Amino acid sequence: MPSLLNATERRRSHSNHDNRNTLAAMDHMLAARRMSRTTQIMNEEMNTISMPEPSYSYKNGLETVPQTPATEIVAFEVEETPDHRATGKIASWRGAMILGTACFAQLVDNIWMTSINIAVPRITEEFALDGTQSWLVSAYTLTFGGFLLLAGVLSDRLGRRFMFTGGMLWMMVFSIACGASRTGVQCIIFRALQGLGAAASVPSAIGVLSTFFVGNEKHRALSMFGAAGAVGFVVGLILGGILSGTLGWRYIFYINAPLIAILALSGWLSFPKEKKITGKKPSLDLLGAGLGTSGIVLMTFALSQSEVSGWNKPIVLACLIVSILVLLGFAWAERKVSNPIMPTYLWKLPSFAGIWCAAFLLYCWWGSVVYYLSLIAQEVLFLTPLDTGLYMIPMGVFGFVASIGTGRAVEKFEVKPLLIVGFLISALGTLPAAFVKTGDLFWPLVFPTAIICVVGISIAYNVASIALVSAVPPINTAFQIGSGFGLAITSLVYENVLQKQSNPSDPSSLMKGYQAALFTSCGLVGGSLILTIFTVRNGQQTVSSGMMVH
Repeated sequence: MPSLLNATERRRSHSNHDNRNTLAAMDHMLAARRMSRTTQIMNEEMNTISMPEPSYSYKNGLETVPQTPATEIVAFEVEETPDHRATGKIASWRGAMILGTACFAQLVDNIWMTSINIAVPRITEEFALDGTQSWLVSAYTLTFGGFLLLAGVLSDRLGRRFMFTGGMLWMMVFSIACGASRTGVQCIIFRALQGLGAAASVPSAIGVLSTFFVGNEKHRALSMFGAAGAVGFVVGLILGGILSGTLGWRYIFYINAPLIAILALSGWLSFPKEKKITGKKPSLDLLGAGLGTSGIVLMTFALSQSEVSGWNKPIVLACLIVSILVLLGFAWAERKVSNPIMPTYLWKLPSFAGIWCAAFLLYCWWGSVVYYLSLIAQEVLFLTPLDTGLYMIPMGVFGFVASIGTGRAVEKFEVKPLLIVGFLISALGTLPAAFVKTGDLFWPLVFPTAIICVVGISIAYNVASIALVSAVPPINTAFQIGSGFGLAITSLVYENVLQKQSNPSDPSSLMKGYQAALFTSCGLVGGSLILTIFTVRNGQQTVSSGMMVH
């Protein structure tokens, strides 16, 4: 009898064990089925693409941050002196230095973009740049956006600290050169060379922020980075207005040069130190960087040159056709190289393509709105450069508040509704200034446009940047080349409308051209809104919640 009971118990034990195994297998299957599409795509790509080991190792025990294979292929090891005062936190001395340096670099970048807008009429008059004045703005954004991919490759090999410092010193040299230029062509060329320094330094600063800070600290750091851009925007307008109206536009460049030198020193002292490691270095995607950069530069040049010479000129058509072929070659090359600068799997990730394209169109709109608001204020409302800059001061305040608020909002709300709100505000805010009449006051129409638009860009820019922060060079490429593309497209519309006017130099005729350009830019950011509605998935959070971490 005891033996029979023992046998029964054994059978029950085996049965329970089998049941537990069966339940465990079922749980495993259910978990596999619940696996997000992002993870499945990543696993598939991991099996087909040779993925390097993460190349940054933090000696102070910070949480490891997942790296983007293409953008984080670095032949360096980060060695930091242990900081027991919460290294990796904004409140630490190292964190404050890094964040301050990165934010001031962003501030300087925005100063370059907006101060020159105020000074465009004065520079155009001095150098007789009628018809080509938009190149004073687009030359900088063209090289900035066009060389971001190449700068990302060099940063992988040389290190962010070196690239940031070198880029800042480069900008300092050509800032002085811009101030000393004697012809319009010289000024435009030196502006383009300035953009190369920005391409090296600003993305490196974002990369340091995204790896040094983690979780909500990263969100707050990036939102402060965006807020610095809003402050830089208004500082650029004020500085450009004051200097253009007093000492002269050349001092815009002279005064900024020593500030850039200080930033270069601060970055060298505060950014994590890097040391070459022994062993085989990962290959660099020089082919992809060269093709991508060439294609972007050629296409933007074709769009911008069409404003001056028209679409029927051989140089415009040739550059446009060649740029398309080169960009197709870039897409093909990225599927073949082992360490692509823009991995193809990024485009398979949920919502990545939609947000990237929306960010591109967002900056197409933003670069145009800033440019034309400055011209409307001076050439239609007859404000002086100084008055224009002073009237724009509230923009910086509203932009700063909106950026800080967005940093908090991304911790609580999903990506899609935040993007929709930002794009919708941007589109609607563009319209009032389009109905300005000659001699109107600044406050009824231009001021609302300025305030509403800066709130819209602050929300949309920060959400897109935080959502795609692990793809730093690609997302910054979208922002910066978008600015050049947008200005080229809207300038083309402006010139075509202006040519149909009986008296193109009359302020009312100029306003018709500006109106058409603003309507076009409104349509561009409207495209961002439509893309977000139909391509961005519901229920997605930002990086810390696993949206775009790869």
